[in-house]
Amino acid sequence: MSFWKGIKTFFKKYKILIFVLFFIGITLWLEFNIFDFSFLSLSQKNVFLFLLFQLNLIFILVLLYFIFRYLFKIFWEIQPRRISKSIKIKLFATYFISIIFPSLILILGSFFFFKKTLDYWLKEFFEEKVISQFMKAEDYYKETERYLLVKGQEIIKNYISKAEELKSKDLREKYRYFSSLDSIEIYNYFGERYKRTYSSEIPGKLGIPPSILEKLKTDKTPVTQTSIIGSKALVRVFIPCKDKYGNKWILATGKVLNLQKFAESESFPEKKYFKIFKKFLLMAGASILLLIIFVGIWVGSKIGRNLTEPLRNLVLATQKISQKDYHIEEIPLTTFSEDEIGILMKSFKEMVEKLKEYEEEMKRYNEYLISILNHLPVGILILNQDFQIRYLNESLKKFLQTYGFNSIEELLGHLDFFNLIHTVDLDTPFYRVFEFSKEAKEVFLGVTVLKLNLFREENLMAIIENLEEKENLKRLSIWKEVAVRIAHEIKNPLTPIKLSVERLRRKLEKSLEGETKEVLLKTTEVIEKYVEELKKLATDFYYFSKKPVLNFERGNLLENLIEVVNLYEIAYPDVKFSIQADDDGECIFDKFHFKRLWINLIDNSIKAMQEKGKIEIFLKRADGHIVVKVVDSGKGIQEDIAKSIADGDLIKLKEFGTGLVMAYSIVKLHKGTFQIGKNFPSGTSITIEIPCNLEIKED
Repeated sequence: MSFWKGIKTFFKKYKILIFVLFFIGITLWLEFNIFDFSFLSLSQKNVFLFLLFQLNLIFILVLLYFIFRYLFKIFWEIQPRRISKSIKIKLFATYFISIIFPSLILILGSFFFFKKTLDYWLKEFFEEKVISQFMKAEDYYKETERYLLVKGQEIIKNYISKAEELKSKDLREKYRYFSSLDSIEIYNYFGERYKRTYSSEIPGKLGIPPSILEKLKTDKTPVTQTSIIGSKALVRVFIPCKDKYGNKWILATGKVLNLQKFAESESFPEKKYFKIFKKFLLMAGASILLLIIFVGIWVGSKIGRNLTEPLRNLVLATQKISQKDYHIEEIPLTTFSEDEIGILMKSFKEMVEKLKEYEEEMKRYNEYLISILNHLPVGILILNQDFQIRYLNESLKKFLQTYGFNSIEELLGHLDFFNLIHTVDLDTPFYRVFEFSKEAKEVFLGVTVLKLNLFREENLMAIIENLEEKENLKRLSIWKEVAVRIAHEIKNPLTPIKLSVERLRRKLEKSLEGETKEVLLKTTEVIEKYVEELKKLATDFYYFSKKPVLNFERGNLLENLIEVVNLYEIAYPDVKFSIQADDDGECIFDKFHFKRLWINLIDNSIKAMQEKGKIEIFLKRADGHIVVKVVDSGKGIQEDIAKSIADGDLIKLKEFGTGLVMAYSIVKLHKGTFQIGKNFPSGTSITIEIPCNLEIKED
């Protein structure tokens, strides 16, 4: 199947060249055999032979065009393609020398031998032809006379005897042009010329001699006349005839003979044809030589290409692999042979597949390693041997953003890092503590530098620790332990105190009257109120010290808020609450902890307003987040609290009460933001923003 497909592709690609070769073969055969065609006259053979020579010459030129175009294409392809150029030229040159040289010697020798044989044969042939040609001169004259007589009878039969009116135009266009005649004349029986048409060979008007006129009247038979016109002879045949109406006429047909040219040997048709034939043989030999050269070059090019094309594709594939590009599907590396090149191609493709698998495995390993580095709580910086930055993890990026560094280069400049690593021995790890100020903040960093073989080359890794944050976390952990102990110690005695106060009030209430009873009731009420506040404080301590397990579920944040506000509206009638909501606040959140958040925020606002004033709450949805803004009319928050909230400093924030700490922690557990600031003209503004569709992760 592939063989026929290849044949079909070959014919489709070289169809024009095949057609030209086929037509040249047909014309050559016709040229050699045209004199054997008896159905053609000598003049017709001359015309056809001339046309065949012209067509043959045209197609030989076309063939030469295709040959030189293909040769130019071959050498043009060799020039820009540096790959396998040397071996391709060597193979081509070897084949060309081994095939073309013997063919060239054989063709030139055969052509020389053929030319000598042809010259020897033609010499004897033309000597015989020259003698016979002169002997047949009279026969040629008779042949011309017969020709004129036949043509005259045709004119009488087809025209004069049938025409309504005799016209010179008809004689010229219908008969003289197509019958190779030089003159056609019509005379009446008085010798007067009635119609005539002459060729350019006849300089003036002709007439009919009286003797010939009398002979025609008496004998009624055709008469021939020969007259001299310059160096040429004019042969005319006079034929008596009648027209359609019975009128008598004399028709004269004439032809001019060039006797001098006829007498020369060069005018012999055979010699002329053999001269043309010799020239054609020379052209045919040159064409065959060019054809053999073309075939040799074409075959040599094909052999060279079949051998070097796989190697060229192999070189292209290795160049791509050297650039770590393993996608070589567009490069044809298939071969149908089972030789060494086929085995090489097969082994190379297997090697590429293994390299590709290894590269993908290394890529997965690097991604896994980078993922680990990104989740470390310390900053990781990797430099190459030229101290160019290769990688920095997310913790380090967050540190740069927190402390206002525009780039890692700015941080390294504060540390004078590059001068440091030039002064130490990098073969062993070293640790150094740095202290500097940035935006009115004291920054304490611990930096460890060590060598690391990563990404297939030797690199430097710097581990950057925020010692201040580390110390804060340590203190926060200790403070949480203290908070648990305090919450436990406070909460334990509160229940018996409350029970004792209630028992004391019930027992004394009935036995006392007047002012004493009123004092008792007020005193017990105050004690119970502060016991409840102490219990709430202990509960806040407890929840703050423990990381709560949140119960995330989809709910209505507006309803959750209104439920808490309704309780405070009853308890504090002097506080005016206003809720303006553009949305129902549907999102994913922990309902219990958000109630605690609202309670803490509203408690702080009521205390700041001394239980009298106005609290406005705004709720809206923006960019996939729920935004809640709480504004009171109190005295306003202190700048230290707002700064601690902005910095996320829980250690300092606890100094202002646990309520804000609890609220801040709940918002952060919901992946949200907590902002606090002064409201103008008075009061405090707190803005909470949480995502609508929180991704729930279990730690």
